[in-house]
Amino acid sequence: MSFIELKNISKTYNQQESALNQVNLNITTGEFIALTGESGAGKTSLLNILGLVDQPSSGEYLFEGIPVSDFSEDQRTLFRRQKLGFIFQFFNLFNSLNVAENVAIPLYLNGIKNTKAIVREKLAQIGISELHDRPLNTLSGGQLQRVAIARAMVHKPKLILADEPTGNLDSKNALAILELLTRLKKEENITIIMATHSTQASNIADQVYQVADGNLIKIRTSQPEYS
Repeated sequence: MSFIELKNISKTYNQQESALNQVNLNITTGEFIALTGESGAGKTSLLNILGLVDQPSSGEYLFEGIPVSDFSEDQRTLFRRQKLGFIFQFFNLFNSLNVAENVAIPLYLNGIKNTKAIVREKLAQIGISELHDRPLNTLSGGQLQRVAIARAMVHKPKLILADEPTGNLDSKNALAILELLTRLKKEENITIIMATHSTQASNIADQVYQVADGNLIKIRTSQPEYS
């Protein structure tokens, strides 16, 4: 059984503008998938459907064999909190909270206790223990993205959805973030689906797909560049 299976997923806006055209996709647990393509090609629409942020106009989305595309709003919210982690280009952290408080947010939402120990363990795994009590305005872009990755993974989700995670970083920090994601994928056996314009980023993926005019085209199966 596939971990994720999309069957003929289509998305139309305003009853005429087609963002996705009968997309089919099968993903196994622990894969790193890169979605490439021009802006407006449909990458974000696909990520939003995978993240239950948006619903397809037609087709079926199976997550571990469970049809999730027709979940109620309450079911979708619970699913996102428990099963998913999100990483964004511009971090989407809360400036009024320090590092540890930002990372703990998914734990609070899931009613998990003893958050301090869990947060410290995750920060140590990612290599930023020293940032624990730091305010966000004292951090670099690379450090902020590491905090965002810690937040995305602290509740042990099964799927990470990353939208241009290196798009706001210089080349050195971008490379470090890609190496970090590759390592965490192996350590956690987590599935990562990443939308990116970066060739450097797509080179680390196990599978690479291009989204073009709403169609999903498999580009290559590649071995991760970093070990």
